[in-house]
Amino acid sequence: MEDERGRLSTIETISLAVGFTIGSGIITQTGIGIGMTGRSIFLAFLVSAALFLISFRPIFMMSTLLPRTSAAYTYSKKLIHEDAGRLYAYVYFLGRMTIAIFGISFAQYLASMVPVLSGEAAQRLVALGVLTLFFAVNLLGVKAAAKLQNIMCVVLIAGILVFVVFGIGKVDYTTFFKEGFFTGGFGGFYSAVSLLYFAVGGAYIITDFAPKIRNASKMMVKVITGVTLVVCALYMLMGIVASGSVPVAEAAGKPLTVAAGAVLTNKALYGFFIIGACMGALITTLNSSFVWYSNSLIRACEDGCFPKRWAKVNKAGVPYNLMIIFYLFGAVPAALGMDLTVLSKMAIGLTILGTCIPMAGILKLPAKYPELWKNSKYAKRYPRWRLNVMVVITYAVLATQVYSLFAGNPLWANVIILVYMGCVVFGLGARRILLKKRMAAEAES
Repeated sequence: MEDERGRLSTIETISLAVGFTIGSGIITQTGIGIGMTGRSIFLAFLVSAALFLISFRPIFMMSTLLPRTSAAYTYSKKLIHEDAGRLYAYVYFLGRMTIAIFGISFAQYLASMVPVLSGEAAQRLVALGVLTLFFAVNLLGVKAAAKLQNIMCVVLIAGILVFVVFGIGKVDYTTFFKEGFFTGGFGGFYSAVSLLYFAVGGAYIITDFAPKIRNASKMMVKVITGVTLVVCALYMLMGIVASGSVPVAEAAGKPLTVAAGAVLTNKALYGFFIIGACMGALITTLNSSFVWYSNSLIRACEDGCFPKRWAKVNKAGVPYNLMIIFYLFGAVPAALGMDLTVLSKMAIGLTILGTCIPMAGILKLPAKYPELWKNSKYAKRYPRWRLNVMVVITYAVLATQVYSLFAGNPLWANVIILVYMGCVVFGLGARRILLKKRMAAEAES
């Protein structure tokens, strides 16, 4: 009974899912998405949410039947193969360049409040400064308390509602569907869909908390689905205002400050939206990311995917070596003034690529855990052929999204990813050969 009381209730799980979904993604990616598809950005949110719920079905099923922390890594390793777990860890690792997005975006929003900081050099210094500040704070073991995160989530929702309520009436609907709609054709639209995939799909992160959720098998998927659809509706309204309250050319690729300036003419409301909602979301996400990213790879370090010394902790219990690495992931792109659109497409593309790996685990689960599968609600509903179809659909969705994000990137960005992935595959292959030789030598002796 005590153990059950210590688990997350339905309300707490919903709050957690909302917190993971409503965050910096909507703040950083909306303007970039408008640059890809124009005013059809609101439809991109809808399609992205639908594809997320369809393609993540295997993870949802595995997490209800086999709840584990570090779910994706564990399913890759335990259900597919040890090397699949390693591959996931390596792809996940490079994808954490997302941390740079928060620093660069923060600098852009701060410049809207303090114009003197809008210069290129100032933008780089601000981005580096905010990254360094939260790196130092987290090294001391000072984490953003759950209450603070919840407060900031409420402030962000309030800011979005202010933006939507005051802006929805300022959209010119007579020209909305005629000018600036599907500006990038189908390719641009699908790139926007892919870019927004985790902006609407952040609720999946609660699968990592499945062992701590009360009655997870019955209500976790319902929570993810409900939160995703409700937040998607809010984001669609936000997309309509962001793209329809100003000319598309002015909103494309720009922070939400452009649309907010046209919508929120009251300085107090404008300041509340920019400081409380936009910058607040970026700060809390950046702060929690240092801890989240670092702790999520401790198990992989202990398993030998990375040097074990990377997982060493200081007196405050912080894995400082991992944190230094992720600080560099953010600092280098910020110092180089890397284009936010390219950086976002690289990071999100890698994150989607990583999620491809554990999905096939659902095909192995019935054989590895026959009694668990036989007694589950999925056994009759998902015969083998239906599992196969589900996984094929999942990979089709994820593969096309990865392609749409990488296809429009400059050559150098894709070369970095290809070289990295080539080294990973070569390293995994070489490791297997060495292990076989070692086993053969031991057998002979």
